[in-house]
Amino acid sequence: MTSGIERRRTIRMRRSRMLECKLDALDKPAIKIAEDIEEFSKGFRLVYDEYRHMGYTGLHPSKMLYNVWSLLPTTSFFLFKSHLDVISTMAHIKDTPLFGLPMDVLYKDKLDELRARGRVVVEIGSLVTLRMRRWSNVMIFISRAVLQHARLTGVDDLVVMVNPKHVRFYSQILLFKPFAEERLYEKVGAPAVALRINLNEYEQDLITAYGENDFETDLHAFFNEFSDPLLPGDTNPSGKRRKILDPYSAYFFFRRRPEVLEELNDAQREYFAEIYHLNALEKFPDRPGADGFRSVVTPVLEQLRLEKKDDYTDIAFNRNLGLMDYAGQRKLLRTRVAIPGLGGVGGSHLITLARCGVGAFNLSDFDTYSPANINRQYGSDINSFGRSKLDVMIERALGANPFLDIRRFPDGVNKKNMDEFLEDVDVLVDSLDFFCQDIRRALFNRALERNIPVITAAPAGFSGSMLVFMPGGMNYDQYFGVNERTDPLERLIRFSLGVAPKGTHLRYIDRRFIDLREARVPSVDIGCEICAGMVATEVVNIALGRKPVAVIPASYQFDARRGILRKARPFRGMNNPWQKLKVAAALRLLIPPAPLRAMPPAKPETPPTNESIPTSILEYIARAGIQAPSGDNVQPWRFSFHPNQIEVTADRAADASFFNVAQAATLLSTGAAVQNMEYAAGALGIECHTELFPDDGSGVAARLRLLPQGLPFHELMGGVLWRRCTNRKLYSRKAVGDAVWKRVASIADEHGDALLQATSAPADLRRLAKAVYLADRVRVEREDLHRHLMEKIHFTPLPTLRPDEEAPEIFRTGMPLKNLQAGPMGEIYLRAVRSWGRMTVANAIGLGRVMPLYGGLGMIFSGGAGLLCANGDGEEAVLRAGRSLQRAWCSLELFGFSLQPMAALTLLNLRLRLEGEGAFIPRHVRLLREAWDIAASIFPVPEDRVPLLLFRAGKSTPPRHGTYRLNVRDLTTG
Repeated sequence: MTSGIERRRTIRMRRSRMLECKLDALDKPAIKIAEDIEEFSKGFRLVYDEYRHMGYTGLHPSKMLYNVWSLLPTTSFFLFKSHLDVISTMAHIKDTPLFGLPMDVLYKDKLDELRARGRVVVEIGSLVTLRMRRWSNVMIFISRAVLQHARLTGVDDLVVMVNPKHVRFYSQILLFKPFAEERLYEKVGAPAVALRINLNEYEQDLITAYGENDFETDLHAFFNEFSDPLLPGDTNPSGKRRKILDPYSAYFFFRRRPEVLEELNDAQREYFAEIYHLNALEKFPDRPGADGFRSVVTPVLEQLRLEKKDDYTDIAFNRNLGLMDYAGQRKLLRTRVAIPGLGGVGGSHLITLARCGVGAFNLSDFDTYSPANINRQYGSDINSFGRSKLDVMIERALGANPFLDIRRFPDGVNKKNMDEFLEDVDVLVDSLDFFCQDIRRALFNRALERNIPVITAAPAGFSGSMLVFMPGGMNYDQYFGVNERTDPLERLIRFSLGVAPKGTHLRYIDRRFIDLREARVPSVDIGCEICAGMVATEVVNIALGRKPVAVIPASYQFDARRGILRKARPFRGMNNPWQKLKVAAALRLLIPPAPLRAMPPAKPETPPTNESIPTSILEYIARAGIQAPSGDNVQPWRFSFHPNQIEVTADRAADASFFNVAQAATLLSTGAAVQNMEYAAGALGIECHTELFPDDGSGVAARLRLLPQGLPFHELMGGVLWRRCTNRKLYSRKAVGDAVWKRVASIADEHGDALLQATSAPADLRRLAKAVYLADRVRVEREDLHRHLMEKIHFTPLPTLRPDEEAPEIFRTGMPLKNLQAGPMGEIYLRAVRSWGRMTVANAIGLGRVMPLYGGLGMIFSGGAGLLCANGDGEEAVLRAGRSLQRAWCSLELFGFSLQPMAALTLLNLRLRLEGEGAFIPRHVRLLREAWDIAASIFPVPEDRVPLLLFRAGKSTPPRHGTYRLNVRDLTTG
């Protein structure tokens, strides 16, 4: 047992180190009380992340944790900031008769005793510090700030409810004393202890604890220091009632967690409605639209004496005068514009028109915001992820003009509600997604039938191009040359060329990022903003009776990157002979024949939170796993399905090749499959808790526990994994940039799974080409490796398949001959050496080296090469390396690069390392030693790492011939 002296010495040493917070390592460290929506959001998000990590709270779509006390004006929410980042929080919650304290849930009897004595009580809450900063003692500094605030505002008692494991810190350092016995806090499923500081006695407590000379640090002086350099000079803890949130911020936080309101009684709700002017509070959870927001901004207008529509619009749009007269401005306020879709161009159209003074809108959108929208969609920011685009953009528009007349269509536009959507509309501004051609065609034609002008503008690269359809002129079908029988992909081409006949943007767009079948085209906000300006100008022209700049068949395109304006007037629109030639050329360039590979299944809907995941979604996730790479397409994965859980097993008999040393190839593929499944689940809003090799004797390689959280993530990777493939073509020799390699290496090592080294130096690639050539010589000179390869190649052509038709089972493993990208002569060569006897003859006369030479040539014709190394030679380390490989591969695909594994060098070297020289004939040992010496001089491998896979990367067109995959049912066990 530790003696009293030793225990006291331990406490003294711990206390003496409490001020060792290296503030110099922080960027502009400061402690302050949160004031605006950004500061509160960052603080609440930190509390959520840390409480989630500790298991004190569950998932929530808002990704923030706060309660009703957090939003009270009597609560002070303290932040420790490193420049703009919040690294620690602490809430100073004052007791009030109406709301009480959070501790009342467990300790109301004890708190009532203090209240009965007339004492002013404050509870400390939201005590968190960023995990990486926990040992930097920032908590002691924010604690001092809260203590000073409490003492200056006349507080008698500070109370706190903590987990028993944290009692020692509060009692030994901050000098809290026991207040009540331990009780179970059922809400978080953990015990709690109540502690208290009597501030009337705190000075004496500090002297008793810290006034002795044997403390290296004078914590008594520290806690009594009122000139805190971390606090802003204008901090005024006067205790007066302060509204810590403006009405808009209150609206925002109530919307994000509507359950905060649901637990309140009528008196409490009325209190919030009064202080935050939320007289439409009841509508927030059910209908977070225009009416609710209007009630929030009304008090602001009253303060500015602008609560009347005419008063507000006169001053808000005064600067428009001179470009239009007052009568014209009033006419704009009566103009109704229909905008179907509020994504890329739609959001910009709405805001630009609202600021021009257009006063009425019909708006539709059924989608929600996600991180993938950030680069081009006006309403997309971190606070809008998962929120309705329609709701967000209505808020933004009402922020510019709270008197807008807005009609909402939250289900989008369809043939059933089209006439209602066009009711009373003066101008239709097209902002439908580029790929929504059917509804666009119907909407354009119906609007023109109702004598409504239609404006469409397309952001094309760094340009905007525009068409104006006027009643009485050509309609959609006549201009674009389409009808019901036109192929959907041809419609896309005709629309694209019809909107921008001059195609100024085509000169600089990388066609690799265009895939009309996958609804994927590059875009940038600059093009959207150019379109918004062009469209708004034409709306003003039409509304004020001015002649539009260009009516079809006339069009014009302004390209900011090239600094040019091009006008076009194709006679008869896309039925013009010259335009027909352009359509035919575009069909060949932009819509090549469908690739011969397994087609991805339809993406299911995001499952609701806290519900059982349907089997169809579990199978979809497994199907994504099957899309992972595997040596010679052997697909060594097996799946078993359980409620909200998938188990993945590695079939160790699936790959019997000489390459699969110590099951390395199988485990690499299995790890890649697990990563694919995590990506696919995340894209559906399902969080994966993955356990590798659970020690339960089941033989399971990975167990994925799935928890729906409602908000999709991994959106991009969830799409990339379906188009990622091995590309054996010769690549462009343009170097993969250092910035790309650094990011790919960072993604690969995201969870510390593996080490990725890379090079793009031409000299290194030439030397690696020799290493690949030497290793591939071993490959073609071994009978077992040759026979295995030829068994996996399908020399029989695949029968023609419909897009929705599956390949025959015989073709679902192995590789079609054309997948090897050997070309006509290469295919003749492979057919000629199909038997080992002919290969032996070819090796004897030197023709056997053709294949190794082609492998080396591939390394030369590439933009770079990488080496993946596992963190050890255990099976879990190899499985983790497989996950890392897939992350690297998918990220390269995302950035526009192809990849081909060059497995012979690393896997044969691994066998040589594990089994010794007896596994090879002496000549092959010499070849492998020489090859690895070259590779090791370029990629120095640390002693504790195991090299598993060499690969090349670079720019190339996608392969025409892919591989097929087995069905989920063929790989399901149990």
